[in-house]
Amino acid sequence: MAHLSLGVLGATSALGQALLDVITDSPLRLAALYPLTMSDDEGLVEFRGEDHPEFNVEDFEWTQLRVLVNTVPDVNAVLAEAAQAGVIVIDLTGANPPGGKLAKGQVLSLPDPFAQQLATLIAPLAELGEVTQVTATGLLSVSTEGQAGIDALSGQTRALFAQTEHETAVYPKRIAYNVLGGFGVPDDGGATAEENAALALLKKQLPGDCTIDVTCVRTPHFFGHGASVTVRYSAPVEQEAVIAALKAGERVFLLQVAGEAGIVASQDAVGGDKVWVSRLRFAADGRGVTLWSVADNTRLPALAVLQLLTLIAAKE
Repeated sequence: MAHLSLGVLGATSALGQALLDVITDSPLRLAALYPLTMSDDEGLVEFRGEDHPEFNVEDFEWTQLRVLVNTVPDVNAVLAEAAQAGVIVIDLTGANPPGGKLAKGQVLSLPDPFAQQLATLIAPLAELGEVTQVTATGLLSVSTEGQAGIDALSGQTRALFAQTEHETAVYPKRIAYNVLGGFGVPDDGGATAEENAALALLKKQLPGDCTIDVTCVRTPHFFGHGASVTVRYSAPVEQEAVIAALKAGERVFLLQVAGEAGIVASQDAVGGDKVWVSRLRFAADGRGVTLWSVADNTRLPALAVLQLLTLIAAKE
């Protein structure tokens, strides 16, 4: 397999570390790895048993790269500069609308992890019949905001036990021992950016007249996204067909264990490559199914990038 030179902006973030982990475990070979940072305090990043020094983007020569993967929000100017230098840029933040081209001098923005999780679940279910309604509620972890979210939850939790004050700069209200009914400024219709991102991706999979409702809340746990999803059909669908579709779904793992052991938790999915599904409940009229799902919100986008990098390397 051909080698390529890869830059990762935010290699020390949860997303960046997940990407390096999946590359490490893959056959993909890199000609060079350049961990990039916006900070003046450059450190070292471990990859395949070796330490790689970080480089500040202000002093970096973009022509050294074939591909740049970004995990840092609000750096569109940096991404544009890299693309202008002829680099293939892949944006993992979900901050920009998904789209673009996987091509030299272009920026390809991937859907955010929760949108990918829902799309992974809906893909096999949509093949069973005409879907008329999808309702999803996401319980998203603080690692959605990267290290800043993790630090906020950790610091606030310690502060509560110590009965001291702790800033709430990342979130509008305290996240420790609390649940926030949304994150980010809602649009005129009341939807947040992450809800709109999931809606946009699901609309590409489902009929135009399908009703889609998505709610994203932020919960006080570090890693892994949970989702309660209900799918309604225009006609009855056999329960066995739903089970078979989920078992055959790409990157879907259906846990079929009786009792409480059969209820998946976010920790079950963390570090794994699958979207876990449990608690299937079927509507009395046979036209609907509700399920509970969890997934690692860092591994899903990392795996998507690995596929793209493998494709790029194969063409060189």
